[in-house]
Amino acid sequence: MDTRLTRVLATLLLLFAFAAGAAAEERVLELGKWYKTAETGLNLTQSAYSDNWNGGDKGSIVWTWNFNGSLENQLGEKVNWLSTLKLAYGQTHQQSASDDDELQWDRPEKSTDLVDLESILRFTLGGFVDPFASGRLESQFQDGSDPLGRKLMLNPMQFKESAGVARHIINEEERSLLSRLGFSMRQHRRSFYTDLADVTDEETKSATTNDGGIELVTDYKTRILDDKVSWTSKLGFYQPMFFSGSTDLEKITEADMTAAELASDIAELSTGMDIDWENIFSASITENISVNLYLRWIYDKFDNSVVAELDGDGNLINGAALKAATRETGQFKQTLSLGFNYRLF
Repeated sequence: MDTRLTRVLATLLLLFAFAAGAAAEERVLELGKWYKTAETGLNLTQSAYSDNWNGGDKGSIVWTWNFNGSLENQLGEKVNWLSTLKLAYGQTHQQSASDDDELQWDRPEKSTDLVDLESILRFTLGGFVDPFASGRLESQFQDGSDPLGRKLMLNPMQFKESAGVARHIINEEERSLLSRLGFSMRQHRRSFYTDLADVTDEETKSATTNDGGIELVTDYKTRILDDKVSWTSKLGFYQPMFFSGSTDLEKITEADMTAAELASDIAELSTGMDIDWENIFSASITENISVNLYLRWIYDKFDNSVVAELDGDGNLINGAALKAATRETGQFKQTLSLGFNYRLF
């Protein structure tokens, strides 16, 4: 494990330890009662300039919509059901100068896109750990990766089923720390256009891959800075034990790897450990205006929703797609916004 990764994980552990603080009264759920939360918001940034503006600046409009919700029920003394939903979508509209130096608005480009639904069934037997089973769907509203600009809805899609043991380390009204360890199976489904030269050709085909491995997930939520800021964090480690596309990756010839600038150990990268650390900080200025900070760091050496395509002679067809799916370092996303938020529940 590299030094930067070690520092990131050490920082996370220190943050959790600091936020845990002294013990408080345990949260007790009423049997059969639905506990629901839902919050939605719209953030907007806008700027505009005349054609003769001296500074050379260009106008822009950036908007982001988000939704965060949860639904929990203690179905019985021994069964707890918790579902969470996170949605987000945003676009950036940018001005550019035409050939005659007139400012015009370009087509909007996607800046934020997320669909994340997870449901956990936990059997609260009163022991040191609780058995659990969970399912998760991850996708995006609009896939804009096609080089010709064609769009695909809800693509790619990842389904994950997990089972194992969980422990509620902290279970209070304002703080919660839940860790889960188990075995997970993932299915990836990605659609793409068959013709990469004709923008009018809408024919698509799909590829499906599977992998499975050991997963450790920790969910944490609390309030910090004198209860002025809510902090929600999710840290996940996933170690694939197998990948259905490994065999095809191993068939790629050395010449094709060199031509496509692929890593020689690309087959091994597909079963490397994945780490996903997501943090959401939210502070209310007024009842409906808040500041939100979203941070996400992903360490995923290879996107397992992409498979190697070989022709009848064993030549690699989609070298560019495989190169885009290979990531040598971690990915980082940060969004800071000020906007209107409304709590539904």
